Amino acid sequence: MKQLRNGLALAVFLFSVQVNAARAQQSQPAAPHTVDLKSTDGTLLKATFFPAAKPGPGVLLFHQSNRTRTSWDEVARRIAAAGINTLTIDERGYGESSGKKDARELYHDADLDSAFEYLVSQPGVQRDAIGAGGAGWLGVDDSVETARRHSADVKSLLLISGETLLPQLRFLRQASQLPGLFIVSDDDEYPPTVEAMEWLYNSSASPQKQFIHYVGPKAPWLWYETSDASKVPATGSHGTDLFQRHPELPTTIVDWFVTTLIRTPGHAPADAVASAPILNQIEMPGGIASVRQQLLEAHRKDPNVQLWPEVNVDIIGEDHMREADAEKKAGHLREAEMEMKIGIEVFKLNLLAYPDSADAHYNLADAYLQVGEKEVARQYAQKALAMIDSHAAPLSSWSDTEQRRAEIRSGVEDLLKKLKAAPTTTSERATGSGFHDCDDCPEMLVIPAGKFIMGSSAAEKSWAATQAGSAEGVADEAPQHEVSVPSFAMGKYNVTRGEYAAFVRETGHSAGDGCGIDGFEWKKLADKSWQNPGYKQTDRDPVVCVSWQDAKSYVAWLNGKVQQKSSASGDGPYRLPSESEWEYATRAGTNTRFWWGDDDAEASDRAWYKSNSDGHSHPVGLKLANAFGLYDMVGNVWQWTEDCYDNTYSPAPADGRANETPSSDVHARDSQGRCLRVDRGSWFAFPTWALRSATRERNPSDYRDTVMGFRVAMTLP
Repeated sequence: MKQLRNGLALAVFLFSVQVNAARAQQSQPAAPHTVDLKSTDGTLLKATFFPAAKPGPGVLLFHQSNRTRTSWDEVARRIAAAGINTLTIDERGYGESSGKKDARELYHDADLDSAFEYLVSQPGVQRDAIGAGGAGWLGVDDSVETARRHSADVKSLLLISGETLLPQLRFLRQASQLPGLFIVSDDDEYPPTVEAMEWLYNSSASPQKQFIHYVGPKAPWLWYETSDASKVPATGSHGTDLFQRHPELPTTIVDWFVTTLIRTPGHAPADAVASAPILNQIEMPGGIASVRQQLLEAHRKDPNVQLWPEVNVDIIGEDHMREADAEKKAGHLREAEMEMKIGIEVFKLNLLAYPDSADAHYNLADAYLQVGEKEVARQYAQKALAMIDSHAAPLSSWSDTEQRRAEIRSGVEDLLKKLKAAPTTTSERATGSGFHDCDDCPEMLVIPAGKFIMGSSAAEKSWAATQAGSAEGVADEAPQHEVSVPSFAMGKYNVTRGEYAAFVRETGHSAGDGCGIDGFEWKKLADKSWQNPGYKQTDRDPVVCVSWQDAKSYVAWLNGKVQQKSSASGDGPYRLPSESEWEYATRAGTNTRFWWGDDDAEASDRAWYKSNSDGHSHPVGLKLANAFGLYDMVGNVWQWTEDCYDNTYSPAPADGRANETPSSDVHARDSQGRCLRVDRGSWFAFPTWALRSATRERNPSDYRDTVMGFRVAMTLP
């Protein structure tokens, strides 16, 4: 992302309007016609129906108190031409509708429902894709109340120059997924309409809201908004009168409804002003992790929702990379490294929100190149180039012009040339560096060689026994012994549901015959699997309901992909970690109860467990990493290791290899005499004591559980 600041908002707006305006001109709808709607008391309400040329969404438009439904005619025709069936209606006692205005309070709900039911009853109208738009206090109140009464069906709001009442405001504060376009002019002849609209905008809980505010001198207060036009002279600044003074506004409104009802139903591009609290939070200590969690939780409810504009977070990431460059030139190398790390985390956050953006992939590739992680940079650059060539999606969410596609392609190609001039080989991977061997391969970190004391001390076991309720549950953490571990690579995260899904798509690997729910009485349930563990997951959650055998099949698949790239022979470098490698990587140089020390009160920022998990897994990488840069080594889900289980470490290898010798203890074998396999790390519903680095568990190799996952290791040359 280079030089984005100048003219950015205008570029985004024009790109969106040009695309949708072209689409709008392709349809040839039937002529509009007048209809009579009967309310519950028999009152006839006049309306005009503007049918679209083909089946699609619908829009209701409500007029302001000093105008009638005809004030919407031109906009309604254009909305219908864009493929959206549109109904305008005269309020009770206004225009051609019968009844009395002062009966509105008694029959308001019935009148609104009559209009809504007529619209959705028309052939081809999608009931669950309705927009509501209104002008003035009358129309704005009607629109919000319609959305409140039909919240499952109304997917878009347009509010111009008005206000509403407390029940409707409360609805807006709860309607976090309802896009809204708010429009007002400073010289509105009915002050304080501007302040009322600002309050409406601020009351909306949706991040998918936009505010068009025409700035200028304020008008004096003369009288309330009324149907008596003689009270206040019209200035062209209120409600639908704005269309004459601002001829671009009808196109904007058409584009809004096309975007929120056709192109991305129920969604609008995130707006920088609406997203300001989140954008500011990114820059706060711990803000990136917090915002990442907010995004993933929002995606649990609605996978298509966006909490911020892609381009704004691009700017934030680029600012940190520029600051890193300035610090580096000033000789402040430590500060430069910190800024680059923040920049990369910001770009990763944006890619999580916009995974189809070639621009976001390029930003990460460029950032990783700057920090010297060449292999990771290569992977992201190649993915960006493939996305640009495929034309399967826009270049980014904010621009897809040929000029920008050419600019980004040129940048990616230059980056790949630099990488080709200085290729990165596996043997050059430095301790602590990260890499991906393929697009679908998990991110790996190089773990340094070293020695450590494996197992728990007598004092630790005594403490754990008081927490666990018995000494028997921790007896197998002995004897303590020294292990020398060669350098290897470890998955930065547990294998995610999305990564495992790629394996299943390619291989057709079976989900098995069911999965058990961890508890005091484990029972396999036929309807549970890694795709349906019994609780909601995102693609960034750790995969669960996978057995040791499933994990080994995944590893074999990874090795096949690496061999295809390198033409290497043999089993391949990927594998499950040995138990000693797992504990060494978890401790990351510590010899305390937990990898962060001995204080269990510090667990909440570092792991998901009984006190903070809410009874389900969470996306990887939301908690703090250990000193080796590994996330979720404890808590969240159990992790398979390669080892056969034994209830003592006496025969365990001291060189980092896995223990492949079946135990002589019959309790360490399954019903078929095969060794039980060790799993480590605890899970989201266990208490704090189980988060210790030494905690062990074991299960049969074909055991699938809704809290059982894994991460991979890799042998380095």
